[in-house]
Amino acid sequence: AMDAAIDQQYADLFAAMPTPTYATYGNVDIPDRWAKHAHDGVQILDGEVAQIGGLRFGFVGGGLQTPMRTPYEITDADYAAKVAALGPVDVLCAHIPPAVAELSYDVLARRLERGSAALYEAIREHQPAYMFFGHVHQPLAARTRIGRTECINVGHFARTSTPYVLDL
Repeated sequence: AMDAAIDQQYADLFAAMPTPTYATYGNVDIPDRWAKHAHDGVQILDGEVAQIGGLRFGFVGGGLQTPMRTPYEITDADYAAKVAALGPVDVLCAHIPPAVAELSYDVLARRLERGSAALYEAIREHQPAYMFFGHVHQPLAARTRIGRTECINVGHFARTSTPYVLDL
């Protein structure tokens, strides 16, 4: 029954996605199930780069290991390798935030979620224009700057009910 419910949620999710969609996994996702439901217009990226509107978008999926043990948590070393594989990008997209306290602290859960030091270092080194992430449901800060990079929690739009849109 649980497997059927999970499959139905993925079927509903992917049916709602427009074409094109560029997606990466979250920490609670089960990557093996995505391919079963993704349609031709969905490109799934994890540790990979896509050219969109003349810009290089880098995607890193999953989360870092925690006591929660969600399905797609990986080691810091494996996560860092995916970040390094991207090289310089114009826009960095990940499920989790960089390791910055105000972006990682969930005010409702009253805890720091695990942000990535590898993402933080990549931002410091390459200074992409934007870093988009989600994961932290009720962040202390929904956005901040690291150098010239605007870091934005694009998953946090409950107050406005309006998703973030990047005009290229």
